[in-house]
Amino acid sequence: MIKVLVVGVGAMGLDHAKAIASIDGFEIVGLVARDFSRWSHVPPIFPDVPLYNEFYHSLAHSKPDAVCISSYTDTHAEYSIAAMEAGAHVFVEKPLATTVTDAKKVVEVAKKTNRKMVVGYILRHHPTWVKFIEIAKTLGKPVTVKMTSNQHSTGEAWETHKKILSAGLSPLIDCGIHYADLMCQITKSEVINIIATGNITSNEVSTQNEANMEIVYQEGSRFYFESNWGANVDPNFNNIRQAKGPNGTVIVGDDNSVHHNGKIYCFSKAEQNRTILNQQEYFLKTIQDDIDLNDHWKAAITSLELVFKAEDVMNFH
Repeated sequence: MIKVLVVGVGAMGLDHAKAIASIDGFEIVGLVARDFSRWSHVPPIFPDVPLYNEFYHSLAHSKPDAVCISSYTDTHAEYSIAAMEAGAHVFVEKPLATTVTDAKKVVEVAKKTNRKMVVGYILRHHPTWVKFIEIAKTLGKPVTVKMTSNQHSTGEAWETHKKILSAGLSPLIDCGIHYADLMCQITKSEVINIIATGNITSNEVSTQNEANMEIVYQEGSRFYFESNWGANVDPNFNNIRQAKGPNGTVIVGDDNSVHHNGKIYCFSKAEQNRTILNQQEYFLKTIQDDIDLNDHWKAAITSLELVFKAEDVMNFH
């Protein structure tokens, strides 16, 4: 039985905790949150699990075999390194770190300590996106991928987005990194150019809540990404999720179906809803089967480098 310490019990952290608790082979030995009064609904779900409000104390006291980290982004690298140096394997939500340098340090520690370290790229475990990537790889080269993730957000949703933006993370990093990782799987070609533009459309934030980037690859493939958060986004906006190549087109529909050259692949709600469970089952498998994660780490670093480079070159429009 692998003892797991769960750090962070917000939306993603709670979902991960529920998944971990349901998997044979995992046992939760602690939940960590800075203030459980904010998350009063969580302890009753795990009545026999110890609660902690400080990470380092919880790590020393619970002595976990693995740590699941869904805390604030600026803690990801620090907590991951501390956990691995304490002998624990790590599952950490994306982004892995707030700088590429720190992300590389995390990978170096994983190698040095011979610990498994899985980054939470959820699209890698979602049946829709697994099929999309599988088909996109068959479209020939060059391939043009276009993704939009425009989200009308007010009230609680806008408060969540403001917290992300207040950490200095534009949608390019928080959301775009998933699709940059997707491109790492579709093409192994070298990047030759990155163009990005951004804009602040609300006086409540100081980081661009509207962002666009284009990545050009040596083989001629291109990746376009657009994301805008806020009340100004049309709530009826239909996001675009497609890849085009010499051998056809693949599109993700609004219902998460996949359309390719006249064929439609549908996935049930049950299949889609078990995506986080898929992630944690994969994490367990990496530990039990000693899976080589070097390619996973390389993609995690590359995707982070791409979105940070886009932010560096971003121009206001």
